[in-house]
Amino acid sequence: MTSLARRAHPFTPATVALALAATAILAPPPAGTLLVYIVTVVIAVATGGARGVALGIAVCAPFWILLLIMHGVMGDEPRTTVVLGVALSTTGLSWALEQGLRLAAIVTASLVFATSFDPHRFLQAAIARGWRFDMAFVVVATLDAADRLREQAVRLREAQRTRGLRTGRTMLSKARAIPALVFPLMLMSVMEADDRALALETRGLTLVGPRTPIDPPRDRSVDRVIRWAALLLVAAAGWWRFG
Repeated sequence: MTSLARRAHPFTPATVALALAATAILAPPPAGTLLVYIVTVVIAVATGGARGVALGIAVCAPFWILLLIMHGVMGDEPRTTVVLGVALSTTGLSWALEQGLRLAAIVTASLVFATSFDPHRFLQAAIARGWRFDMAFVVVATLDAADRLREQAVRLREAQRTRGLRTGRTMLSKARAIPALVFPLMLMSVMEADDRALALETRGLTLVGPRTPIDPPRDRSVDRVIRWAALLLVAAAGWWRFG
């Protein structure tokens, strides 16, 4: 079943993700950043982006630990006993919480958008709006690069394993396998970039002039309302912070 994020107009998830990231920066901490993160998670789960939330937690977890150690454990006075008799810096813990929540909201919103991104629908929407095709394709290629690299890495790993490469469970064996995986992956990426550039050039990527969308996505009233509401959310966050 197609998620709500994929059924929406392509500009709507992008606007919401950018608005949530901007609101996370503008919202006053710690209550504001906590509220933005909660709203981000709720929107993501409700629109079918739970995978992006899980990825966001996995990405942010090391940074949360680092912030806790650097500012909570090693922070300045005054200190307070929080858990297991460990005295943490009050100001450092507050700052770590603020930055950790802000980072979590921005990363989660970005990953949810990336996991629900549909390159074809975005290009069709950009053509229908009269955007320059080469600029729209740069956006699509940038957002789609991670998935292509992941697929290439999986294929390369399996090919190298059939040739006798050992990728065991220990950190040492994985570290030894890195050169055999990274350098071929870089070469494959460069070769693919050349092939794609040639294919796009033969299809008139740099040609100027109007283009006709084949199946432009429908921009419904609810999409426009959501985009305007996202912009108002950013304005409200700015007023809350500086007003």
